[in-house]
Amino acid sequence: MSPKSIAVAVAALAGTVTLAHFAYAGAPVTLNMATGSADCTVSWTKDGVTFKPLTPGSNASAFLDKDATGTVTIDLTAAGNPVTLANSVYIRTAAKGGFTLTDTSGHYVQATNLEGSLSGDSTFVVQTSSDPAGTRIPVYNIPTRPQITPFVQSVVPPRVDLALSDIRMSVLPEFATVMNQAFGDGSIQPGDRFGTCTAQTSS
Repeated sequence: MSPKSIAVAVAALAGTVTLAHFAYAGAPVTLNMATGSADCTVSWTKDGVTFKPLTPGSNASAFLDKDATGTVTIDLTAAGNPVTLANSVYIRTAAKGGFTLTDTSGHYVQATNLEGSLSGDSTFVVQTSSDPAGTRIPVYNIPTRPQITPFVQSVVPPRVDLALSDIRMSVLPEFATVMNQAFGDGSIQPGDRFGTCTAQTSS
């Protein structure tokens, strides 16, 4: 390659790097989720009430939120600082799967098809003995930020994998009302821990 060609190639490469830095500097990017799932272990129990996963998870008390779609927002300019990078992550997702709770009298609560985010309410379609068609209601929120470990596979084009742990499910009033109607007053209270999830995404 001639000196002139080398100079042109170097200039083009420098321009690409400059443009890439400009594209991501100071502005988080939002990526479409390619794959995602969450494994959720339900810790809430009551005598006479049986838990059954519609999409089995990693243990007998777990269900799987699978085939997730949605978006991941992350500030790739913080790629050199793992704490700042993790703190910049925001996720909004929808997923398939769920669980059923049934008592010895045949009363049941079934929750399917998650829609939610890291900082907002997570809603499910909830079917019960008195509402077999189902209604989408808030089921839980995540009161504390989970542990998030990002793996930046590429900056240009952006490709990021995430591993999340200690996702705590805190019961919301709407779901507590449904549960108490099905299984008796005092079965569960708003703010009670319903369980804990781990999750993985690729974007």
